[in-house]
Amino acid sequence: MHNESKPKKVRELYKNIGSRLLAKRKELRYTQEKMAELLGVSTGFYGMLERGEKAPSIEKLVTIYERLGTDITYLLTGDGNDRRYEGYIDMCPEEKRYDFEQLIKYALNLAEIKKH
Repeated sequence: MHNESKPKKVRELYKNIGSRLLAKRKELRYTQEKMAELLGVSTGFYGMLERGEKAPSIEKLVTIYERLGTDITYLLTGDGNDRRYEGYIDMCPEEKRYDFEQLIKYALNLAEIKKH
């Protein structure tokens, strides 16, 4: 089924996912070839994902989370936080948790990574 025959809402979802994948790729300074390799897809298919012509399968969404640390909720909706560090914060002793969170925020700001 061609993307044009899909409902407008679905086409918009695909485009939004593709835009977020593109932003993540640029943030990581990866080529499309590198992203395709990480996700286990062809470069052509990855290009279709970025353009919003195709959507990643659930399996690929999990792979994106595992290999790129990208929150699936954010990828799908644009909402949510980058949760790569959440487990570490939870493991941190309560009395040190605030300081740890501040260090992470400071490091992300230094790297010019914006949390959503």
